[in-house]
Amino acid sequence: MGILSSLAPLTSLKLLSSHSTSLGGNLYDRSLCNLVKLEELDLRFNGITGGLPTCWRNMTSIRILNLEDNEFIDSLASSPIASLTSLEFLSITGNHFDIPSSLSPFANHSRLKVLLLGDNNLIIDTKVASLIPRLQLKVFSMSNSLSKGFKVTSLGFLNHQYDMRIMDLSSNDIWGPFPAWLLENNTKLEMLLMASNLFTTLEVPSRILFNLSEMDISNNRLRGELTTQFWANVPNLYHLNLSANGLEGNIPSNLGSIKSLHFLDLSSNNFSGGLPVQLLHSNSSLHSLNVAYNNLQGQIILSTDTMSPNLSDLLLDHNRFTGNLSFLSSSVNLRVFGISNNFFIGKLPRLIANMSRLESLDLSQNQLDGVIPQELCNLGYLEYLDLSNNCLSGPLPSFFISPWLSHIHLNRNKLNGTLMHVLSNSSNLVTLDLSENEFSGSIPYWLGNLSQLSILSLKGNSFDGRFPEQLCSLKSLSMIDLSENNLFGPLPSCLGPMNFSDEFANKVNSIPHIATEYTGWSLWSYVRAIKSHASPDPDDNSVLEEIWQLPHTVGFTTKRRFDFYKGYALLKMVGLDFSCNQFSGEIPLEIAILQDMLMLNLSHNKLTGHIPTSLSSLTKIESIDLSYNNLTGPIPEELTQLNYLGVFNVSYNDLSGAIPSKNQFGAFDESSYCGNHHLCGLPLSNDCSTTININCSATKSCAKAKEDAFIDRETFYFSFGVSYTTVLLVIPVVLFINPQWRQGWFHYVELVISTCQSSFVTCYYYVQDSFRKLSNC
Repeated sequence: MGILSSLAPLTSLKLLSSHSTSLGGNLYDRSLCNLVKLEELDLRFNGITGGLPTCWRNMTSIRILNLEDNEFIDSLASSPIASLTSLEFLSITGNHFDIPSSLSPFANHSRLKVLLLGDNNLIIDTKVASLIPRLQLKVFSMSNSLSKGFKVTSLGFLNHQYDMRIMDLSSNDIWGPFPAWLLENNTKLEMLLMASNLFTTLEVPSRILFNLSEMDISNNRLRGELTTQFWANVPNLYHLNLSANGLEGNIPSNLGSIKSLHFLDLSSNNFSGGLPVQLLHSNSSLHSLNVAYNNLQGQIILSTDTMSPNLSDLLLDHNRFTGNLSFLSSSVNLRVFGISNNFFIGKLPRLIANMSRLESLDLSQNQLDGVIPQELCNLGYLEYLDLSNNCLSGPLPSFFISPWLSHIHLNRNKLNGTLMHVLSNSSNLVTLDLSENEFSGSIPYWLGNLSQLSILSLKGNSFDGRFPEQLCSLKSLSMIDLSENNLFGPLPSCLGPMNFSDEFANKVNSIPHIATEYTGWSLWSYVRAIKSHASPDPDDNSVLEEIWQLPHTVGFTTKRRFDFYKGYALLKMVGLDFSCNQFSGEIPLEIAILQDMLMLNLSHNKLTGHIPTSLSSLTKIESIDLSYNNLTGPIPEELTQLNYLGVFNVSYNDLSGAIPSKNQFGAFDESSYCGNHHLCGLPLSNDCSTTININCSATKSCAKAKEDAFIDRETFYFSFGVSYTTVLLVIPVVLFINPQWRQGWFHYVELVISTCQSSFVTCYYYVQDSFRKLSNC
């Protein structure tokens, strides 16, 4: 705070900007109180603590005050801000202020136009304000208040606002019907942000709102159908987000007639029926359409002369669409295209080459077959490609030409052949997932030239040969899975450069997303306009971005479970899986260099020698599986220092000596050590003073062991549902067939009810005795 103290003599100072200068401390030294002529004060992003000095009441000339993202703790009801009636712009976002819901401290701030109060503590007033506030705001933001779950009517001052342009009440868990009256009172409203609340019904405003251009009511609890009248009353809507609600019925076709509508997100609802062709028609102005995660069905039939030339982003994922992909030939201007988790069939059309602007293509989890056409690999701007979980076959195309290609998912198909040099020039490749195919030959050395590679999965193929040492030069690698192949030879001792850190976190942003550009002005553009007393610039470069994250998913086995890691869960997934191969020799000591590793699986190989004590250097490790090898010697006591270790498996080796019992090793069960006849101590049944052979279940194959390592959730839920339904159906059927059983059953139920009404203990013994008699029948 020494910097601010040195400014005290500058009593004529009008503008002070000291944002992001790490001031820290508090303002109790009253160093700014002499600056009574100050008009603009910017102290945002400084970590300042405490309250506001009472002497600030004398700084009545301040028009613009920005205290955003500090650690202020104060109550607005008693703070000096109530005396600063010259304020035009105030931001206290990201602090710990107590703000009364009536905004009574601002009742006399007639000049205040921009008020940003997000990420503070809202105090709900129990008394209704008797005076009408003098302020008429143009921009109001109170998102993510710490006081959750209130009705919008608790913000009583909103009843008296008629000149709003931008309103942000998102992330507050506000409940009740959607406040259509807010739109009716503020006919000049341009941007309404109400995402992440608990609104239940979407009421239709009675007035036509010519100025409303952006509306975000995503992640609420809206139910029912969308009426055509609502959209007739917002003729100039530019951006609409109704995702993550419970809306149902058909998507209104007249949405396509809103000529100004550029961005439409209806994803994660319960819409059914077909996709209205009006949304894709050549007359549509839509640039981005997201209807993923609904119950839409039917075929998509388009021709070049009917497809909208404006459409650049189309997401149809997780629906029930059928048919082939012939319509892709008319989608020449698409930049982002996703149809994953549908029922499309047939081959990939060669006319996909006409989609020359394509950056992201996700066709995963359909029923596509045939080969991958070379034309697909000629797309020069392609960054993200996901063709996984289909029935594609044949070898990979000879070459991918896109220099921007970052993420490739071709797993779970029937692709075969060798890899050759297909991706040798893809220097920006971050993710390569070719797992569970039928590739063969050796792992190509040129993979070591992909300097940005973070995730490499070649699991479940027929690769053979030795581990190519060139892969050790992959300094950005965070996850490598070579399991279930036919690799042999020693494990690599060149692991030093492979630091296995979370480098992937720095590259996840390269996944293409949909940036929704707002053609009016952004909030900060409007603020600048107020500060300069100029009109807002419609061509302002500020962009309001909304990331529709693509389903970037990679499968990996960790902690005895095979799971799919998606989105940000991938950022911290760091592991190595060389299991189910024919690797031999000793575990290299250099593996201890990989100190950020979370998962290590070397099971089902032919490894010999001792377990290295240097594994204790893997301080973040959560899972170690060395089972089904030929390891000898004791289990190093130093491994008990691994505080995060949750899974440890050394079964079916030739280990000897006492099992460590300290720390988490006392929680591992017998299955972790089974098949080692010379191990002793708990949890095994023999103590270390005797030699007893341990009877374990039969040795399992690699595939069987991995199959038993986790529960198939879909199979579990299906079998549970079938069993439960069967029991419920069998009882009434049996009672219907045999009238004596039916009479006896109802008589027994009546006796149980009458007995249980008198005493719980009597009820318990009566039921117990009844079942004992039944079992003796």
